[in-house]
Amino acid sequence: MERNSNFKTDFLKSAYTIGELCVHPEHAYKKSNSEYIFAGILFPCLTYFLFALNLGLERQSFLSSATGFKTLLLVFFGIIVGFVTSIALTGVAYLAGRAVDTEINGFRFLGSIEYSFGFSLAIELIGLIIRIITSANTTSSFGILGIFIALVFIFRCILDLSEEKKYICVLFSILGGILTLLGLNILFFASF
Repeated sequence: MERNSNFKTDFLKSAYTIGELCVHPEHAYKKSNSEYIFAGILFPCLTYFLFALNLGLERQSFLSSATGFKTLLLVFFGIIVGFVTSIALTGVAYLAGRAVDTEINGFRFLGSIEYSFGFSLAIELIGLIIRIITSANTTSSFGILGIFIALVFIFRCILDLSEEKKYICVLFSILGGILTLLGLNILFFASF
C-alpha cells in the first residue's frame, strides 16, 4: 500500500514539475535533471504530429487524391519535422550565445526549447477536437497559432539567457522563426 502511495506522490511531483516547465520553459535550462529533458522531447514531436494530423484530415475532406495512407505519411513526417525543428532551434540558440560571448549548454537548452511547445500542444489538441466535432477547418487558425506561441516562448528563453547585446539574440530569434516557418511550409506543401 505504501509503495503505491509513493508511486502516486512521485508521479504527481513529476507531473507538477513538467507543467511548471511548460509555463516557464526558461527554468528547464536551470534544471540539470535529464529525466525532464528526455520527457520534453515529446512536446515538439506531438505538437507537429497533431498539426500534421489536422492538416491530413483537412486534405482528405477536400482532395480526392488524399488517402489515409498519405495522411499517415504526413503524420510521420510531422513527427520528424518536430524533432528536427527543436534541434535546429537549439543550434540557433547556441550560435546566439556564442555571438554574445555567453556559454550556452546546448543539451540543457534543448530542454527549454522542448518545453516551449507545451502550450502549443494544448492548442493543437483543442483545434483537433474542434475539427473532429464540427468538421471546421482549424489548421490555419489553431495549428499555426500553436506553432507561433511556441516561438514566443523560445524567443523569451533566448533573451533570458543573454544578459547584454540583446539585438544579436533578436536577429538569431528571427533566424529561428524562419527555420520554424520552413518546417511548417514543408508540411503544408508536402505532396503526399
